[in-house]
Amino acid sequence: MKLVEPMVRADRRRVLGWGRALPALACGAWLAPTMARPATAWLPAPNLPDATLQNHQGRDLRLLSDVMKDRVLLVHFFYTGCATVCPPQTALLRELRRRLDVQAPARNPLFVGLSVDPLGDGPAQLRAYLQRFDIQAGREAGWVWLTGHPTAMARVLRGFGVATAAPDQHPNLLWLGDTRRERWTRTASLQSPEQLAARLAEVMA
Repeated sequence: MKLVEPMVRADRRRVLGWGRALPALACGAWLAPTMARPATAWLPAPNLPDATLQNHQGRDLRLLSDVMKDRVLLVHFFYTGCATVCPPQTALLRELRRRLDVQAPARNPLFVGLSVDPLGDGPAQLRAYLQRFDIQAGREAGWVWLTGHPTAMARVLRGFGVATAAPDQHPNLLWLGDTRRERWTRTASLQSPEQLAARLAEVMA
């Protein structure tokens, strides 16, 4: 998998433990180094279709109309067969989701997971992955996981600049955005929950 920041590649024994691995992450493993960060550079809004995709329950949702409209978003990319970046990324985002829910900000961001392997990731595979990481999914839970027809997913992923030919080469990037103001930026996914919360706060400021 193509990485944005250097990271140690996990062996199979460590990967199998990622469903409950957050205490190890808190010690600094897999996290991006803390550095002074320049002012956020805002990007043009991604050119996205209002594609019909499916959530973990197999329900059809239109990406723009049903999911993203008038929301602050954290968009991440995954596939359920991943054994490198996706498990620690999921564990970090799960902890970030928990902290945001406790803090209950006025505009609680919606997390949106987009599968880069729609041929291998149907609703059943999404449900198994969510169960593995003990994640509550759905718009009411603040985290939507989506797959869909390969053609529809390819159009969506291209809008975010993510290649679809090889799932294991997708970058460990997050898109953060406020769709009401068309304010968007990108950041590496393997950061601490505190770092990611700070980036979201910049988007909402």
